Amino acid sequence: MALLFLSSCSKTNLENKKLIIYNNNLGNIIKEFPIKDGDFFSIGFIHSVNKSPVIDYYNFNQDNEIYVYKTIYYNYGAGVESELENEETLKYGDDGSMIIENINKKINPLLYYISNLYDHKFRINDGEEISLWDVCGKNITIRIEIK
Repeated sequence: MALLFLSSCSKTNLENKKLIIYNNNLGNIIKEFPIKDGDFFSIGFIHSVNKSPVIDYYNFNQDNEIYVYKTIYYNYGAGVESELENEETLKYGDDGSMIIENINKKINPLLYYISNLYDHKFRINDGEEISLWDVCGKNITIRIEIK
């Protein structure tokens, strides 16, 4: 009976997680999104140096640690991965994109600077794309955590 109770508590905790966006300078919560085990999220933006789109994909483990597992980009250049590491693979999309998969690199903390030049687009799974300008404003550093 106790094992059944612990099992159901564990499942409930996985289903009640939140992705939280903080103002990194002030520490206050800007926005929370409900998520569950197995969900992923992405952030797309225009790269500040090579001026082309980049989309980073993230997932998280049972300890709420965030991992980048895939990146899609459209141009080589400064700040864009040019060599594969460990189990990473590179393939090309039909739209000319370069897709690096199997990255599995822990990102702690996950920070983004939301400038006034280019908006960042946030999405959970394949859901609605959300403007981080609308959610967070401009010229702000955000921190993303899973709790």
